[in-house]
Amino acid sequence: MKLASTFKVAPIAIALLTSSAFAADFSQKELAYMPANTQIELFKSGMITPLDVLHAQKAQYEQTNDVVNAVTYDHWETAEKAAKEATERYQNGTYRSMEGVTFAVKDEHHDKGWKVTFGSKLHMNDEPTTHADPMVSKLKSVGAIPVIQTTVPELYFNWVTSTDAWGTSRNPWNTEFAVGGSSGGSGAALAAGYATIATGSDMGGSIRIPSSFNGLYGLKPAANTTPNAALYSYFSGSGPIARSFEDMVMMYNVMAGPDAQWSVPNVGEQEKLSKETQSLEGMKIAYIGDMGTSPMANYVADGMEDAMAVLRKQGATVDTVSFDFDMQMGLLEGVSNLAFSGAMGAPMMDAYAGHTDEMTTYTGGLIKKAISHREDYDGRAQAKTEAEVLRMWTKLSSEIYAKGYDLVIAPTMPTVSVPADYNFITDKPLKEDGHTYDKAVGMMYTLPFNLLGWLPAASVPAGLSPDGVPFGLQIIGKPADTKTVVKVAGAYSKGAPKFFTGDNLPKGVK
Repeated sequence: MKLASTFKVAPIAIALLTSSAFAADFSQKELAYMPANTQIELFKSGMITPLDVLHAQKAQYEQTNDVVNAVTYDHWETAEKAAKEATERYQNGTYRSMEGVTFAVKDEHHDKGWKVTFGSKLHMNDEPTTHADPMVSKLKSVGAIPVIQTTVPELYFNWVTSTDAWGTSRNPWNTEFAVGGSSGGSGAALAAGYATIATGSDMGGSIRIPSSFNGLYGLKPAANTTPNAALYSYFSGSGPIARSFEDMVMMYNVMAGPDAQWSVPNVGEQEKLSKETQSLEGMKIAYIGDMGTSPMANYVADGMEDAMAVLRKQGATVDTVSFDFDMQMGLLEGVSNLAFSGAMGAPMMDAYAGHTDEMTTYTGGLIKKAISHREDYDGRAQAKTEAEVLRMWTKLSSEIYAKGYDLVIAPTMPTVSVPADYNFITDKPLKEDGHTYDKAVGMMYTLPFNLLGWLPAASVPAGLSPDGVPFGLQIIGKPADTKTVVKVAGAYSKGAPKFFTGDNLPKGVK
C-alpha cells in the first residue's frame, strides 16, 4: 500500500465502518489491479468498497483507453448503481459470493439490451439483445458487475485484434505490439486495469493467446463444461480470464455447468475446483515443446526451461518428450472444415455473400474463400477432419498418456513479437531468431487442443519478451480433467512471474 498518489476511499466507506474510525488509503493502481479474492475480503472488512474499485478502474479507462483501444461500449453509469447496491449488501450482510467484483465482457457475450457488433461494421446497427447470455447472467447472479464490452477481431476470425469497425487494440505492456485474439480486448482491458476479471471464448486459442500476450491466467474449458450456443461446436467454448490464478478458478466455478435460464442439453453439473495450492508430488508431466508445428523464439524456449524448474520445485517429475502431431492436414484447414461444415457454414456464407468487400481484409478473404469452395464444406470435410482428430488423439494418448504422464505442457505461442495491427492475409510472414513463421503462427500451439476439444487447457504467465511483452505456458489435461489442469496451474502460480504487483505493471501506458 503506497502513501504517495493515493486514491482515497470513498466517503460512503467511512460511514460503513462500525469498528474503526478510519479507512485505508490505496493508490488508484492498487485498487484497479487488486485481485478479486483480495477485494472481497476488504469489502467484507469495510476497508474499501466496490465503489472505490469501480472509480479506480474507470479512471484507468479514462486515462489510457484512447491508446489501448480495448473497449467497444462502456457501462459505467449502470455499474455505478450496481456498485452502490453491492456496498449496501456488504453493510447489511446480504452480499453474494462475488459481490461488487467488476468484469469485462467480450463482444460476443452480452447483458440484456446490449449491442453486439462481432467487431464488424456490418453489425454496428444491429438491434439490442433481448436476453443476457449465460456468461453474463451467471456472473451477475453472484453479484459481479459488468462494466465494459471489449474489442474482438471481426467475426472472431483472427488471433490479432484489429478491425475496420473499431480500430487496433494495443498491448498495455508495449503499445507497438498485439493484444491477441479473439478475446483480445478482454486481455488488454485486464492488463490496463479497466476491470478485475473478463469473459473470453476459445475456438482456436482465443482465451489462451490474449492471456499469453497480456500476462494473464486463462482457461479454455473442456467441451461441454460451460454453456455454448453452438451445440455441436465441441472445439469452441467460453471461459475465464483473470490476472491471478485464484480469480480464474473462482470465475470458472461460476461459469461452469448448466444455466438456470439458458440451459442447453450438452452441459452437465461440474465439480467446483479448489483455489488452494496442492503439492505435485508423484505427478508426471510431459513437456512437448513445439509439437512439430513451428519453432519457438529463443526467449520462449528459455522461459519454458524456467517454467519446468518451477514445476519440479513443486514436486512434479517433468520430462522433455519428443512429440510431433504429424498433421496430415493444415491446422487452419481442420478448424475451417469443422466450422464451415457445421453451424457456422451455410448460414454465415449466405448472410455475408455480397458484403465481403465491406469487411476487414482477413475476414472478407476467409468468407470469400468459404463461399467459393462451398461445395467442399460438407459431411465429407467434417468426416475427414474428425478422422484426423481421432488420429491426433490416438498419437497423443499412446505416446504420452499410455506412458504414465498425467498431463502435458507446451508454450502458449511460438512468439509474441507481433505488431498490433498484424494482418495475416496481407502482411509478410514474421521473422524472429532465424525463424520465418507461418502467418497463423499465433494459433500454431493452441489450435491442436481445440481440434482435441475435450482437453481442457490453461495459459499461465511464463515471462517477458525482450520487448517487454508477456508470453505464456500452456497446461493441457486429459479429456474433461480440468481439475488436474487447475491443480498444476495453482502450484505453478507460486513460482510464476508476478505480474500486476508492486512496480511490475504494464509499462506501455501510464
